[in-house]
Amino acid sequence: MRRWLIFAVAFLIPIAAGAAMRLLSGPQEASPWRDNYFPNVTVVNQDGKPLKFYDDLVKGKIVVFNFMFTGCSALCPLTTSRLVEAKEQLGDAVGRDIFMYSISLDPEHDDPAALKKFAAGFRIGKGWQFLTGKPEDLKAIRERLGERSRVMTEHQAQIVLGNDVTGEWGKDSAMSDIQHIVATIRDLDPKWRAATHQIANAKPGDVIAYKNRTGQALYIKLCSNCHTVGRGDRIGPDLAGVAQRRDPTWLSNFVLTPEKMRAAKDPVALALLEKYNGVLMPNLGLSGDDVQDVLAYIESEAGRIRQARNEQPALK
Repeated sequence: MRRWLIFAVAFLIPIAAGAAMRLLSGPQEASPWRDNYFPNVTVVNQDGKPLKFYDDLVKGKIVVFNFMFTGCSALCPLTTSRLVEAKEQLGDAVGRDIFMYSISLDPEHDDPAALKKFAAGFRIGKGWQFLTGKPEDLKAIRERLGERSRVMTEHQAQIVLGNDVTGEWGKDSAMSDIQHIVATIRDLDPKWRAATHQIANAKPGDVIAYKNRTGQALYIKLCSNCHTVGRGDRIGPDLAGVAQRRDPTWLSNFVLTPEKMRAAKDPVALALLEKYNGVLMPNLGLSGDDVQDVLAYIESEAGRIRQARNEQPALK
């Protein structure tokens, strides 16, 4: 039985033990998480379109929720970028079989225009909507989804996954291995399970298989969602040659505390913010040694790519 479902029963929604066992034993016709559980209040998406939360967004769907606010300079950009990567791997299923929603924790400031700008910065496509609304309505939704932060800065990189038809609901972390997240979302679809005849067993943290190459592990976990090395700009700039383009002290300080650089009106930091559609480089919580490991890995990877390109025979 999928462990994330057990986690859901324990921490997401307080229901009786008997109901928990029924959930874990398979789909239920009388799921407790339907129109009598979710508030069917009106929310507004990034395009200013009013929607009924349950009727329009949840009913009959496989859904993925996360919680964010556009003014967040730490966790939200990183969480969003990781979900962008998961969405890319899910492909055309998003918007057809799977629907993604980001709920603002700061509805008083996150109007549709702010949400639209934030989504545009991450090149969000179809099947993923950013939601705002009345503070009391969003609070009711968040509480039903198990998000009970007392202040905005308390929220975590948490995602809530569910299938309204089968009644399967659970939590995961956006910081889990991307393959694990994708497998868990796909596994909500009975058609997918029937086709593959297996249950996804990926474990959070599997990406840290590079324990002897710390810089590589950190880059894959924290940076590769927004950046490439030698494959062009993504959500943020291509990092090939960054050690040559930027002063070493500036580069280290920016990776360590980008929010302080922006607050100090550093011209390069502000220029990057403008060039990349207002997407905030988050504070990744790295130590000075971590930063040096990551930068060393980026430089070694860029050198490897340059060498590989130079070794290729010229086209005739």
